[in-house]
Amino acid sequence: MKHTDKNILSLSALALSALLLAGCADGGGQGGGEETTGGSATSAATTESTASESATAGESASASPSGAATAGESASASPSASGAARVGEEAGAVAGAIVAAEESVAGGQVFEIDRKDAGDGWEVKLAVEDREQEVEVSADGQEVTPQESDDELDQQDRENLAQVQVPLEDAVRTALEEVEGTLDSAQLDTEDGTTVWEVDIDDDQGTSVDVYVNVDNGSVLKVDR
Repeated sequence: MKHTDKNILSLSALALSALLLAGCADGGGQGGGEETTGGSATSAATTESTASESATAGESASASPSGAATAGESASASPSASGAARVGEEAGAVAGAIVAAEESVAGGQVFEIDRKDAGDGWEVKLAVEDREQEVEVSADGQEVTPQESDDELDQQDRENLAQVQVPLEDAVRTALEEVEGTLDSAQLDTEDGTTVWEVDIDDDQGTSVDVYVNVDNGSVLKVDR
């Protein structure tokens, strides 16, 4: 073989090697490109997940004030419910005493009730035709004790009783809804020319408050503190 042919063969081998190296380089670059793309996709997914978590946290945070408001509303409602229960309990005790008194005296109509000083019962006056009868009723309304008083009913009481459309127990409930407290006494009276139930209540501060309830329609005429 001539020297020239040897040179040609050497050049061909070098060219083939260069082509092979170039092919490997391209393959590695493409593989690296795919890995880079995969890394970018992972990064994008992580970013999206983080954004989703942030949005969820934001929604939870924005929901919190609403929850707090609901709790506040429940707390503010509690005193009102408690007050209504207290009114119902006191009014129920008075109504029980009135019913017990009227059931114990045939034809009797209660026109005055006073809480006893010891707070362990009631003194109740009833109109029976043209006379008045007094009884004592236990705090639970279970025991009624007639008293000896059997006085004649005065003319003013007769006239006032004739106008009564709203029973005493309803007037007491109305007064207790107007002024929260405990009943001290209630009786028929006349105020500013109007026949009323005068209901005396001891409020939570220990102050005596008079509530005047119209005997005809049950409206509150006025409140004296």
